[in-house]
Amino acid sequence: MAYPKSKGTVIGEKSRKPHPGVPFNKDLISSLIDKCSGNISRVADAIGSCRGSVRRFINNHPDLQDQLIQTRERQLDNLETAVFDRAIEEKDTTLQLFLLKTQGKQRGYDQDEAKNAAKDIATAAFEFIVSKSKTDQ
Repeated sequence: MAYPKSKGTVIGEKSRKPHPGVPFNKDLISSLIDKCSGNISRVADAIGSCRGSVRRFINNHPDLQDQLIQTRERQLDNLETAVFDRAIEEKDTTLQLFLLKTQGKQRGYDQDEAKNAAKDIATAAFEFIVSKSKTDQ
């Protein structure tokens, strides 16, 4: 009698339940890290294993760890480019302000509310002293 093939036994199918003892192939994991954009859960689903097992395998191979970091950094670079493009092309003011406050700190666009509040208090105090000295004369 032929039993129906369980999902997750073929590479690329999402596993319903992890299969303990699934042999890992370093080259396969490496290619899936790139294909899945560094998403370990998707890598695990692709080989029918659990995320923890894949994570342990990657942690035991420094070259795979480096590849995972580089793949995720590349994704962040792509996302930043897309967000910058959208902010400019769509003239999205909210997004533009967010980018200035987070990416433009070195140019004075600071999101630190405590610093801004302290600056406002100091300015108000200075203006009070100046106006008080003018009225006392």
